[in-house]
Amino acid sequence: MEPQEHQEPQEHQEPQEHQKHQEQRTGIALLPPEVSRRIAAGEVIEKPASVVRELLDNALDAGSSSIDISWENGGSDLIRVRDDGAGMSREDLLLCWQTHATSKIRSLEDLERATSLGFRGEALASIAAVSDLTIESTMKGQSSGHRAEIRDAELQRLQPAPPRPGTAITVARLFANMPARKRFLSRAQNESQAIRETILEKAFPFPEVRFSFPAAGGRQEVLPEQTLLERAGQIFSRICPPQSLTQLQGSGEGFSCTVIAAHPEVIRRNRKAIHIYINNRRVTEFKFVQAVEYAYQDVQHGGVFPVAAVFLTVNPELTDFNIHPAKREVRLRRAAEIHHRLVDLLRSHLRAFALRAAQWETRRESPEESSRSEAAESQPLFPRGPSNQPPPEGRSGSPFTEPGGREPSPSRSFPGRPPANRTPAFGGPSRREPFQHTLQAVPSRSTGPLPENPKHLDDERGSPPGREEELLFHGTVFGTFNLVERGEELYMIDQHAAHERLLYDRLASDRIPQKLLIPEEFETTPDQDQLLENHQEEYRSLGIILEKDGPQRWRITALPGEYRLCRETLIETVLELGGIQEMFDREFLARIACKAAIKAGDYLDSITGEELARRVLKLEEPRCPHGRPLWITVNRAQLEEQIGRR
Repeated sequence: MEPQEHQEPQEHQEPQEHQKHQEQRTGIALLPPEVSRRIAAGEVIEKPASVVRELLDNALDAGSSSIDISWENGGSDLIRVRDDGAGMSREDLLLCWQTHATSKIRSLEDLERATSLGFRGEALASIAAVSDLTIESTMKGQSSGHRAEIRDAELQRLQPAPPRPGTAITVARLFANMPARKRFLSRAQNESQAIRETILEKAFPFPEVRFSFPAAGGRQEVLPEQTLLERAGQIFSRICPPQSLTQLQGSGEGFSCTVIAAHPEVIRRNRKAIHIYINNRRVTEFKFVQAVEYAYQDVQHGGVFPVAAVFLTVNPELTDFNIHPAKREVRLRRAAEIHHRLVDLLRSHLRAFALRAAQWETRRESPEESSRSEAAESQPLFPRGPSNQPPPEGRSGSPFTEPGGREPSPSRSFPGRPPANRTPAFGGPSRREPFQHTLQAVPSRSTGPLPENPKHLDDERGSPPGREEELLFHGTVFGTFNLVERGEELYMIDQHAAHERLLYDRLASDRIPQKLLIPEEFETTPDQDQLLENHQEEYRSLGIILEKDGPQRWRITALPGEYRLCRETLIETVLELGGIQEMFDREFLARIACKAAIKAGDYLDSITGEELARRVLKLEEPRCPHGRPLWITVNRAQLEEQIGRR
C-alpha cells in the first residue's frame, strides 16, 4: 500500500508541472530592448568590413568629396571614418544613432523612389549596439561642432567640439559585448584585407571622391579624384594594365549603363572580376554577369572569364533594394531588356574592334606599320585560354589585339576574323609505315642556358625585306603538335614548348616591379619561411618584391607587368622553388612559364596557331627553356620520296 500511496501524488503532480512548463515555454513576451538591438545588429554588422561599408554609405550620401579610413587590429579594436560631407547638427546627433532614424526617407512613397545608398536608419543603431560609438560632426555653415559618445546604445555625453568640416565616426571595441561573434572573426590580417576590398568596392562608382586608407605594409593608399576609367585602371591594376580597358555607354527606357570592358586577352579563372553595380550599389545579379559572359563568348573560350564592370543607373521606381540587410540583392523590372542591351553593347564593341583589324589586314605594310608590328611581339600569347576541344566549324577568334582599343598592327589577327577555309592535313595517326626517320630535328646551336635577358625577337633577327613568307596552319595532331606549312616545308611545332619559350622570353625581359594595389598574401611552412628569407634578394632581382608579414606569413607587394598572365601559378612556383640554388632566376622563369603555357590537349584555332608559328619561327635558338627543340620539319621532296612520287 505504501508504494501506491507514494506514487499517487507523483502521478497527480506531473501533469501540473508539465502544464506549468508548457505555459512558460509558449508564453509570448517582448524582448528587452538591449536583446532586440543586438539581434538586429547581428544581421547588419557581421564583421569589421560591415561597419566600414555602412559608414562609407553614410559618408557618400552626405555628399563627401574626400573620405579617410583607418583601423587597428583588423578593425576589432578601432575603426575611424572621416569625411568632408554635409555634417550634422546637435539635434541630428541626438537621433542619428537610434533605431530607424534617417534623413533619407519620410514615407512609403519616398522608399519607392530612394536613390541614396542607405535609407533604413539601421546602420548607426546596429553599430551602437555592438561597440563604443563616438560621432563628431560640424554642419556646413556652422561655426561650431558637436561630439556624441554612445555606450551600449545609450547616450553618455553630448558636448561641443572643434568646427571641423564634415563628420568623423570612431567605432571602438567592436563585439566586446558579443564574445560569441568576436570569436568567429578571422585573423587581423584577413579582416584588414576584407576592409580594403570593401573600400575599393564602394569607391569604384564614385571616381569623383577621394579615398585614403592604409594599404598592406603600413603604406597609405590614395584613390584620387579621377575619371571612372582611371579609377577602374587603379582598382583593376593587380589583374590587368590600365591601357587594356575601354569605357562604353548605352541606354534604354528607364535606364542607362556605363561599362568598363577589358581587352579579351585579359582573362581570369573565375567570375570575381565581373562587377555589377545598380544605382551605385554592388549587387550579386547573376543575369547581368551572364550578359557579360555571353558578349565575350566568341572571343574567350575554355573556362575563362573577362574583366569588366557594369554601372547601371535605373529609375528607382523599377527597383527594390529592401530585401537584403547589405542591399546585395535587388528586384528589378525590365531586367531582360537590360540584359539584352548589355550583350548588344559589348558585342558591338568587340565586333567593331575586329572590323578595324580586318581592314588593317587588307593593307600593305608601310615602314611605320612594320615598326608597330615589331612592337606587337611583346603582346601576350594565348591570353584567353585555349579550348580542350577542337574549335567548332565557322567559329574562330584571336586575342592578338592592341590593348586600350588602339589601332592594331596589320600583321596580327583579331577576334571575329573569319577562319581560313582549310582542312587538317592529318586527321589522326597514319596506318602507313611511320616516316620519323625522314624528319629533321631543328639543330641546337648549344645545349647551354638560354640568354639571361633575351631581346625581342625582331631585335635579334630582323624581318626579311618585303613581306614575310606566308604561313598556313593545318591543325593540331595528337592534341600536341601544330602542323604549319611555310614554303616547301611542313613544320610540326610542339605547342606547349613553343608557348613556354615565348613566355620565358617575355618574363625575362621585364624585371621592373610595379606596385600592387592589393598585395598577394600567402602562408608558408617553417621550412618555406626560412627559404624565402634566404632568397628575397634573388626574387627582388626578378622584380618580385616579397615582404614578411609575421611568422610564416608573406605578401607580394610588387611584380613586373608581364607577370599578370602567370599570377595563377606565381605563389605556387615561389614556394616550390625555395631550395633551388644554382641558376635560380633561370629555373624560376622556366618553371613559371611551363605552368602558364598551353598544354597538350588544347586545340588552337587557325589564327592563334599561325601567330604562334610566326613568332617561334623567328627565334635564333628554337629550344624550350629546358633545352628541347620546338619543332621538327619535313620538306616536300622528302614527302614525295617517301610515298614514291620521286
